[in-house]
Amino acid sequence: MLSEISVRNVALIESATLRLSPGLNAVTGETGAGKTLLATALQLLLGGRARAEVVRAGEERAEMEGLFELPEGVLREILPAALGDLAEEVDPRDGLLLRRTITADGRSRCYVNGVSVGVRVLAALGERLVSYHGQREQARLADPAEQLALLDAFVGPEGLEALRERAELWRSVEEARRRLEEIRASGEARLRELDFLRYQIGEIEASGYSREEMERLLAERERLRNVTGLLEAAAAAAAALAPEEGGGAVEAVSAAASELERASRLDGDLGPLAERLAGASAELGDVLYELRAYLDELEANPERLEEVENRLAELRELERKYGEDVPGYLRRARERLSGLENADEETGRLEEWIFREERRLAELGEEISAARREAARHLAERVQENLKGLRLDRTLFRAELVPCEPGPSGNERVEFVIRPNPGEPELPVRRYASGGELSRIMLALRLAQREPDPSVTYIFDEVDAGIGGETATAVGSRLRELGGRCQVITITHLPQIASEASSHVVVSKEEVSGRTVTRIRRVEGEERRRELARMLSGRVDRVSLAHASNLLVGGGG
Repeated sequence: MLSEISVRNVALIESATLRLSPGLNAVTGETGAGKTLLATALQLLLGGRARAEVVRAGEERAEMEGLFELPEGVLREILPAALGDLAEEVDPRDGLLLRRTITADGRSRCYVNGVSVGVRVLAALGERLVSYHGQREQARLADPAEQLALLDAFVGPEGLEALRERAELWRSVEEARRRLEEIRASGEARLRELDFLRYQIGEIEASGYSREEMERLLAERERLRNVTGLLEAAAAAAAALAPEEGGGAVEAVSAAASELERASRLDGDLGPLAERLAGASAELGDVLYELRAYLDELEANPERLEEVENRLAELRELERKYGEDVPGYLRRARERLSGLENADEETGRLEEWIFREERRLAELGEEISAARREAARHLAERVQENLKGLRLDRTLFRAELVPCEPGPSGNERVEFVIRPNPGEPELPVRRYASGGELSRIMLALRLAQREPDPSVTYIFDEVDAGIGGETATAVGSRLRELGGRCQVITITHLPQIASEASSHVVVSKEEVSGRTVTRIRRVEGEERRRELARMLSGRVDRVSLAHASNLLVGGGG
């Protein structure tokens, strides 16, 4: 439930904090005092469209804050759907604190338990936490989609499961139909693509392309291009190791090794040095041998250089056409070719699957229709009973199923039909009912719900439009009944409805320092009795106070 709402600088509201109670809460006040501002502030808090004009003149920003107290388990269930990964940052143990600020230039910022979120998060939470019924929202009752949603709330678990399965299966079948159509429509294009893929695959396979060959050829080209310098360097190194006239590094190191070997016989400490020199001498001999072999093999070869350059050009042309990852392109082309070559087989599979699942869709459609027929009967009975309690006992309500083009939600739409008085024709709600009747029909529908969600706050903005007397008393009684199952806030002009509330809030307007200010306060006891007296006669006197006392005795106060 909504336990507290605080508002600052919203239109005429300078600053107000309102604590609400479980059950039925009534909001009253003179016309123009700003009762609807409270509902407007709540709608803004729950993601409504922000407009700069809601900010009180002369102020930088408007602020709204609402504390919702719900079981921790309920909050942990609804937060992930609205917040996604941010849900892990929100601690719901102390309730859900929503906050929104709107600046004078129309920008807004939103928070959930201090965590900054987008306005869509507040809107998603608002849909789960509050059900708002104002004059505009009540007109939604005439919307076929809204009517179908209301009816489907009565179909029971098996019907809901059939609806869920059909919606999912319908999407899958539609996707399969699109895929089948693509295959059929792309006959010539498919043949062209087949030929092209086969050519590309053949070209790559015939080339024998490999990245290893590319790297090997690049190294060989570098060697062939620099053969003269390599020959000079290798020959100079060989000459330094062993010149033709004798001497050189190899001979010198060998001689040194022999001297140390003889000396080590006299002094064992020279043994390790002698061994190291002997190893160096052997290593230099190996190097000299390999250098001479390198010189024997290395020669300028223009023909081979041309061959290497030509092969590298072929490989680079393949990379230019297919990208640097030529093997990866070849793999993907083979996969695509296989898919296209198996298109006929895929077509057969799709046709068989669609045929089978269309039969299942038809079965589910029949199950849904049967569940809706039963739901329509139960809904009509319960709404009819509630309408009698709302002084619409001469009104006939019926939920009529009308066949329509099959879709994901079934094979029919629903039309709510009323007959206001005996002898008059039945007509759709959208064409016949007045605003006041729509309000009461919506209330009757809410009362008809098997189990109104106790975690939802229901707001009825001027549900009393166009009624009075005994009808107002009946509406107030029904609102109190709904308040016994969940929190209800009603904005009303009628004392008969306000007297049924367990909590009474008064909105008033006054002038302070030359500026108009809306005040919101909770009234009890004598102050509440005087407010009801004002609502009854427009003035507070002995007669109106006595009448107010009678209302409180008979109502919720």
